Amino acid sequence: MKKSVGKIIVLILLVGLLLSLFMMGVKELRPEKHRVQVPGYEPWTEEVLKTAAALPVQEGGRIKPLETRADYALLQMRGDRRMTIEDGEGEKIKIGPMAWLLDVFFRPELAAQLPTFRVDNADVLKAIGVEFDDRGKRDRYSFAELEPHLPDLMQKAGDLQQLKQRGSDLTPVEDQTLDLASALQNYFYLSHYFDFVREGILLEAEAGEGKRVNMSTVMATSGQIVEAIRNSQANGGIPPHINELLQQIDRSMMSARFNFHPLPPHDAEEEKWASVGELIEATLTGQASDPNAAVEDVKRLEELYAAYREGQDAFAKELENFRTVTMTRAGEDAAKAVARELSFNKLNWNKKALYTFTFASLFLLVYLFTPTGLAGKILRVALWSFTSLGLFFVLAAIVHRFLVVLRPPVTNLYETIPYITAGAVILFLLTELFTKMRIALLAAPVVGLAGMVLATVFEVAAASDSLDPLVAVLRSNFWLTTHVLTVTLGYAAGLVGAVMGFIYIFYRVLGLDEGETTFRRSITRMTYGIVCFTLVLSLIGTVLGGIWANYSWGRFWGWDPKENGALMIVLWTLFILHGRAAGLLREWGVNIASAFGGVVVTFSWFHVNMLGTGLHSYGFTDGKSAIWVFYGAAAFVIVTGMAFAIWQDRQLAARKAEKKAALASSRKQEA
Repeated sequence: MKKSVGKIIVLILLVGLLLSLFMMGVKELRPEKHRVQVPGYEPWTEEVLKTAAALPVQEGGRIKPLETRADYALLQMRGDRRMTIEDGEGEKIKIGPMAWLLDVFFRPELAAQLPTFRVDNADVLKAIGVEFDDRGKRDRYSFAELEPHLPDLMQKAGDLQQLKQRGSDLTPVEDQTLDLASALQNYFYLSHYFDFVREGILLEAEAGEGKRVNMSTVMATSGQIVEAIRNSQANGGIPPHINELLQQIDRSMMSARFNFHPLPPHDAEEEKWASVGELIEATLTGQASDPNAAVEDVKRLEELYAAYREGQDAFAKELENFRTVTMTRAGEDAAKAVARELSFNKLNWNKKALYTFTFASLFLLVYLFTPTGLAGKILRVALWSFTSLGLFFVLAAIVHRFLVVLRPPVTNLYETIPYITAGAVILFLLTELFTKMRIALLAAPVVGLAGMVLATVFEVAAASDSLDPLVAVLRSNFWLTTHVLTVTLGYAAGLVGAVMGFIYIFYRVLGLDEGETTFRRSITRMTYGIVCFTLVLSLIGTVLGGIWANYSWGRFWGWDPKENGALMIVLWTLFILHGRAAGLLREWGVNIASAFGGVVVTFSWFHVNMLGTGLHSYGFTDGKSAIWVFYGAAAFVIVTGMAFAIWQDRQLAARKAEKKAALASSRKQEA
């Protein structure tokens, strides 16, 4: 009876865990409360989207497809990669990142109506005097809705930025205010990028007559413009019509200067790509190495916009011409890199892994109540198959990322998540192969699912391209690569040991072992073996990190928070092993200590990146509330296990005392 009740409790806890993971995954991707209507919206054709996606651009120190640039731009502003709107007739239209960016570039009047900006707390808007009665606390807004309040928001953001620079701690609402201001500013630059071709330049004569010309025409006559300015200055000052011309050029130059660098250099020795604004400035100031080539580049973009005005077929054709020219100039290596990244984006390995681990976890729920017979065998095969397939997808993502960026697979905090997930699942499956106890097999899909949900949530929260190059000190060398890979595998092993410890606690507290000592001793041996593996990996990884630190910063050890975290893992695993060897830690002690080791690993892996101090400033991240929830849940289970162990020891001592008293009484009567 007790075992049946225990199974029900396990099922409830497991369902609760899976629901929590599901809610974590979908929380960031919830659609807006109401569907926006955009009359006159015409979807882009597949040909236009496909061609535009393959355009090469430079951002974040590397060459990437425009598809990736659009993806992270929309993710940063909206917190999602998709939106659904309705046209004037009520027909649903799905808009992805590439379609959205094309709207922002070429149809800003329509893009301004799209629900682009996520506001997590309505207090952000209330702080600048804005209230929408028909909106919830968390919703998405269009640029058209927020534009009238842009000056107030920017003023507020400027004040908050000054406070932050002075070291003041900001509230969550104030942090979100800064994020919203940054998103609106980035959007503003993107939406005005093609103003230089939309508006052109109005050339006025002194009599007030004039005509509009293209920016490329102005650039081609830059020598005449400079000469006219010099003559005017020599004759007493710049006349109003020339001053107005300079102001128009400056506005166009500034609007096309930021956030988009689509033009590769003509000189193969140069690495930096140019924005239109930079080409305009270089040409008009006489600093362009090849003014004629700069004029031709701007003219191509003008032709691209003119083709858009003709229709989508002409636009697709001109996009392909522009792609061919830029890709040829970028070089063969850039073309291959863009092709690899397009393939990586299309295959979306992490999404496949997330779905596969989800199915495996659902099979697990059913298997808990049908572990025997034909159904049990089929479900075990399904568990093995789907868990292994999910692992394959995670490994494929890691390898494919390596082929895209051609650097070690773990170089930033995001990349540690799939790497640790893969390492943990491999350890569970290997443990299952050796023990065949089905405990590790049951844990593997849940841990895999948790890892992929964490990766999804982290990517949405960070909203930055994790494939971009590293800061100089983190660029690959042998010691860095071996240190990171080894110590991260140590994290994976430590978390696996913690999961085994939690499983032991649940089995004992819920009575699932039914007093069977062989089974729980086997779990303890598995936990102990994994703790040994954790120590070896963590110790080697920490030493390798010291060697790398000596090469990079000139000292082997500096008591940096990340170094201290690694040392904590080593010391804690040593405590477990010595406690076991000395007889101070037995079954309960080893498993409870291993469970607490998961807290130590989490602190070293994630929490030290939130401290805001130390040499690992490249990894700072938010999300303290989530990590404290984990600490609280782990503490509850550990304290429950400790209380149960103490109670059980006292019960055992009481029974021994009763037996001893009964034996003494029996001997006394015999005497």
